[in-house]
Amino acid sequence: MISNLRRFVGFQAHRQVLPSSEAEKGEAMKLRDAIAAGVKPLAQNRLRAGLSILGIFIGIAGVLCMIAIGDGGKRIIAQNLEMMGGANQIAFWTRTSIWKGPRLVRRTIERYTVEDASAVEAECPDVLYVLPKVEDFNTFVSSRNGNQAKARLEGITADYAPGMGWEVHAGRFLSDSDIENAKQVCVLGANTAKELFGEASPIGREVKLRYHWRQAQIRLRVIGVMRTKGMSLSDTYSLDDAISVPLTTYQQRVKGFRYVDYLLVFFRKGAEINSIIDSVKNTLRKRHRGKDEFIGVWIAKLTAQRLYHIQKVIKITLGSIAGFSLFVSGVGIMNICLVSVGEKTREIGVRKSVGAKRIDIFYQFLTESICLCLCGGVLGIAGGWVAAHGMARLAARIVPVVDVWPVVLSLPWILTSVIFSIVMGVGFGVYPAMRAARLSPADALRTED
Repeated sequence: MISNLRRFVGFQAHRQVLPSSEAEKGEAMKLRDAIAAGVKPLAQNRLRAGLSILGIFIGIAGVLCMIAIGDGGKRIIAQNLEMMGGANQIAFWTRTSIWKGPRLVRRTIERYTVEDASAVEAECPDVLYVLPKVEDFNTFVSSRNGNQAKARLEGITADYAPGMGWEVHAGRFLSDSDIENAKQVCVLGANTAKELFGEASPIGREVKLRYHWRQAQIRLRVIGVMRTKGMSLSDTYSLDDAISVPLTTYQQRVKGFRYVDYLLVFFRKGAEINSIIDSVKNTLRKRHRGKDEFIGVWIAKLTAQRLYHIQKVIKITLGSIAGFSLFVSGVGIMNICLVSVGEKTREIGVRKSVGAKRIDIFYQFLTESICLCLCGGVLGIAGGWVAAHGMARLAARIVPVVDVWPVVLSLPWILTSVIFSIVMGVGFGVYPAMRAARLSPADALRTED
């Protein structure tokens, strides 16, 4: 007996002189054991665990799917603005009539001219350049081999392609000489060239253009083909269904007047939009006897901002619904954890009677809650990614604006989902874990299975 007592005292002395590193290692092992004890029941009760994380999975997947599709739409808008010349532009269009509700008040008589574009460039300090333009839709174009196409007819200047940032695929674009001499030449959009000539090169070949069925056909020589540009979101037409001719050719041979329909004003980055509009209007008033009722304004930036605002409203609405779903799922997980505490009451009593501390029991049940939420979050990320790709394909078919709807799921949103899942696990698992940790060993052991 004395020898056993000496051994016990020696063991206690040895424990008191343990190095701090070994003590920390022991604490780490206790924490690891507590985590293992919390994860083990999930593998044993897979059906219950799966049903518990289902709500988290649906909520996270729904939010990420919405964000991925919404950010993809935002990228489409940005790309479309760049395709149309960028966000730093204002289109001044011709208002041909004045309406008061459904009633026509009067028609306007003033129209833009090429000289107006030059005056705006010279007199407005923040304006970089101005592109005059006329256009008409559903113009009939045919080739000598009998192929026909309906195209958007554009009367433009030589600065149009570099100003809009468009590139030529084959041949060349319109030159200043073509504009000055009103040459009968044209540049075809990608779709129009394919419809008229198929895979053959149209450069140097002749097409016939007829603006109206009563009008005589105009012969034009193809000098270039533009690169593929895609759909326009503002007017829902393809920019590749086009035929571009010199502005002077359009004015003299197609319509027979010297006016233009649009003035595309490009301004410096960071300039005040309202001041630019006021400056342009003042210049136009001076040139049109003080009249400005014919001036219509379309601002690319404001249109994009309205679309972004609508997107934010949709995100907030759907996010609120998903948040409520996640809250309900969290309550369900708390309920499951409370059930787990009731099932393991005797186990808690046994563990405490052999030396387990309150913090060990707390970690065990808190880990179970965190693992449930974290599994739901990780599966929700994967499910949201898959659902976003499925929705993107469906959106591209239902709304044929683009061939492929981009799916944009950024790393910050993924990390946010993981962190949010952990926070939910902690928030809804604290109460069951505290309830388990506060059980006394005697009461727990007296509990019947």
